[in-house]
Amino acid sequence: MRHTRWYLVQSGWRQLRRYRLRSTLVISCAALGVAGAITAVNYASGGQQQVLEQIRRLGTNIVVVSAKQSRAIAGRERTGAIVTTLVESDYRALRNELLGPVRASARVSAPLRLKAGFLSKVAPVVGVEADYFPMKSWPVVAGRFFDGEDIRRSTRVVLLGYAAARDLYGDALPVGERLFINRVPFEIIGVLAERGPGLDNTNEDGQVFVPLTAVMRRLLNIDYYDAILFEIPDVAEMAQAERGIVDLMRTRHRISRFRPDDFQVQSQRELIDAQLASSEQLGFLVRWIGFSALFVAGLGILAIAWIAVRDRTREIGTRRALGATAPDIFFQFVFEAAVLASIGVALGLGIGWWASRVTAAQAGLDLVFDVFNAVLAVTIALVLNLLFASWPALRAARLDPIRALQHE
Repeated sequence: MRHTRWYLVQSGWRQLRRYRLRSTLVISCAALGVAGAITAVNYASGGQQQVLEQIRRLGTNIVVVSAKQSRAIAGRERTGAIVTTLVESDYRALRNELLGPVRASARVSAPLRLKAGFLSKVAPVVGVEADYFPMKSWPVVAGRFFDGEDIRRSTRVVLLGYAAARDLYGDALPVGERLFINRVPFEIIGVLAERGPGLDNTNEDGQVFVPLTAVMRRLLNIDYYDAILFEIPDVAEMAQAERGIVDLMRTRHRISRFRPDDFQVQSQRELIDAQLASSEQLGFLVRWIGFSALFVAGLGILAIAWIAVRDRTREIGTRRALGATAPDIFFQFVFEAAVLASIGVALGLGIGWWASRVTAAQAGLDLVFDVFNAVLAVTIALVLNLLFASWPALRAARLDPIRALQHE
């Protein structure tokens, strides 16, 4: 029996070399199915990782109290006027009466002209406090952050976003250089790490950050804030904190229930939930399409194997006439399909890794190679290919030898 099986294995190898085009088509089907599934899954995983990284940078537990645009002044409709009632006393009250010693930062911003050497551009200048950057999980690539002493003294120091530094100074890291903001000289003390676009499509890399008091006193001459950011330690308490902020602010601003608020309270929760939901739906769709490629590849192998059985009918009849049994014929066809499928799956694994790198680079994503899904794709491909190949092999084993010999 062992000798017969060995003979069938040798015969199967000869058939594979003889029908090279057919063998190449089977290998290609198996390889493309596995490569497509792996590439699709890795692409979806890379996209989800990017969304999670953006969420981490955005801050999952930050509540923003911002001034609201006024839409009615003196009884006439008007847009674009910023309410100026968000002041330091509100800031202190929210911390002392409601939220306690949490990390927080007030914020003001305005587009101002920057001048570095012979280069000049208008960019958003943002005044924040020292806690702003830890809240955003935002590191520097060079230099340092400004601290509480810089805030207290209104020090003329500046942190450049990555894109702003590149636009003004090219590839150099301009720590220690002088930058003029509205003709006021500031010293560059650091360059922030590149973040890319956020979930809210804000390009923070193009912004310039200055101590809050320096912006308010030296550049804009204002005594109100655009927004105040609070970090809530427990995410489960976000909704309660938002309700408490709204109640306290309405009381402080003497807003009755018949008047609209002159402020708005927002958290990142709804934006994050929406982004995660859409990312998961897209990931499911891409994975479903990827693994559907395995089924389509299996159908291709089924069609090729079925044609092979029809073309080799006289050969099957001759082998049966010379003493080969139905299990021998079945084993030979399954062996040929298993060898080709295994080669194709191994080739598809390599192609999938290469294609994942290419698609990640083209899409601007980090390369993510999901080992578990790759192993799953390989396993499913092998099982499907063997199942689809077994059907034509079973048909070959059941052929009547006499009719097979008479086949034209």
